Amino acid sequence: MWFTDLVNTAHENGRMQPLTIHPQRKPRTLRGTHAACLRVLFAASLILGLTTPASGVVRPTDTVGDVAVADLSVEPAAKAPSLDAAAGVLVTADGRVLWSRTPDEERAMASTTKIMTAILALENAGLDEPILVSQRAATIGEAAARLKPGATYPLSMLLEAMLVKSGNDASIAVAEHIGGSVDGFVTMMNDKARQLGLEHTSFANPHGLDAPGHYTSARDLGTLARYAMSNDEFRRMVVLGEIVVDGDAGAQEFENSNLLIGTLEGATGVKTGWTSRAGYCLVASAERRGIELFAVVLGTKDEMERFQEAGLLLEWGFVHYAERRLAETGEVLAVVPVADYLDLTIDAVVGIPATLPVFDLAGEVTRTVSVPETVDAPIARGDRLGTLSLVQGERLIAQVPLIAVTDVRRPTLPERFWIALVRAWRSLFGTAAEVVPAS
Repeated sequence: MWFTDLVNTAHENGRMQPLTIHPQRKPRTLRGTHAACLRVLFAASLILGLTTPASGVVRPTDTVGDVAVADLSVEPAAKAPSLDAAAGVLVTADGRVLWSRTPDEERAMASTTKIMTAILALENAGLDEPILVSQRAATIGEAAARLKPGATYPLSMLLEAMLVKSGNDASIAVAEHIGGSVDGFVTMMNDKARQLGLEHTSFANPHGLDAPGHYTSARDLGTLARYAMSNDEFRRMVVLGEIVVDGDAGAQEFENSNLLIGTLEGATGVKTGWTSRAGYCLVASAERRGIELFAVVLGTKDEMERFQEAGLLLEWGFVHYAERRLAETGEVLAVVPVADYLDLTIDAVVGIPATLPVFDLAGEVTRTVSVPETVDAPIARGDRLGTLSLVQGERLIAQVPLIAVTDVRRPTLPERFWIALVRAWRSLFGTAAEVVPAS
């Protein structure tokens, strides 16, 4: 019976439906149990390897790295993730796109809107700042944390209600406080979008309900999520498993609507969303072995599928984007003549180990060494002699200093006189040089 109740319940924007409540159960327990049930089902799908939706496809226009699947030199199905989402991206923490599907298509964004709402609040108010909940905020409806009209809450509690529970009432209260009005706050949202270079994003409200002129793209959401996760408080909140909000029915406990939290290894955030126009949406992130990836999935057909597809993208990303040792400390990559001496050379060695994340589907990494034809003494141990460039395809992925590991002093005056004589002799009679490494 409990499962029948739960699968008939929905709790994100626009999907509140009647629920048959057994007398012995409290409503807040059922609210939490729905999320818990979905979490268990999702965890089971991970264990059983059922994270790939049956209807998922690889589209020829999907990109892997900078290359469309149709142009890949390998079998696409073996190298690209199979998804049903209408749009999406997988990006690294520094913004490199590993996979995309219609990344710049402008789409309704649902509650992923609250990423921007939260970051503006964090940048413009203190966490302990009291915020009054207006009648308008308390009655916004749909996904709500059931805040008390006329009550004040610290900003931190409203942000948790917004990011974990996806409370529209919390979003309006924050917007009215920070922006002076909802319209004033929306102006701030659009100014921030332009500042961050979100070229396919426009905000019309702070909560994400469908509205004219309210849209974003998968690529822009990836950029916004990476920016938001650079804020320590935002990062702390989106990974919370559950929160407690003092609402109009007393203290209520809400579980995180993001089912990846606590089920997917290394999950760190970020935000769910649903409206009739947007479909099911998810901005997700995970970190493993020092690498953090961000997956955006927009427009899946059912609630579970967005988690499956975001989880699949992240797992695929961690398989193909991983650290590799590309150069060892002390590795000799060039020998450079010392101009002040007759036949002396000095080794140019790798100064620091080059261990970097590499996307294995982007081709082989090539190494190019750049050093001068000669160097002048004196040379001290650790002086830079040149550069090792690591290139994958047309992308420069790193430059590593090549350094000296021995000292070379400046020749004395008698030594310089002797060196000049020998050079003159060689120029006249062509005597061969004998190269001697510095030691």
